Amino acid sequence: MGELRTGWSSLVLALCAVGLLLVVPFLFLQGLVASFPIFGPSGHAGDGYLTWSVWLGAGLSSAGVVVAAVARRRGWAWFFGICLVPAIVVAGMVRVHQVRDAPPPPPEPRHCVERSGGGNDCPGG
Repeated sequence: MGELRTGWSSLVLALCAVGLLLVVPFLFLQGLVASFPIFGPSGHAGDGYLTWSVWLGAGLSSAGVVVAAVARRRGWAWFFGICLVPAIVVAGMVRVHQVRDAPPPPPEPRHCVERSGGGNDCPGG
């Protein structure tokens, strides 16, 4: 049973490392290139790639830390832990940027609006 667990943990760690070292930088570069208006129609065309690269980097790093800790592989745990710190910082920065750039909520009516066919919900009415 120990060999099976070692085999699965090795496979998961290897896939997380390949994804973290190849897929995440590829998505980041795709998003960076698409964000420049020279290469595409709009300046926000690469936002999806950048968001995916950030969340995939944080997710793969987290999964790698958990699997390495369970399998008691200290070197892998350190590798994924070191990768996790900047991934969380960048993910937080992206989230703050998304919240800050979100459109404002639609304005609520500032006066009493009566509806037909029913009673009046206006104060004092």
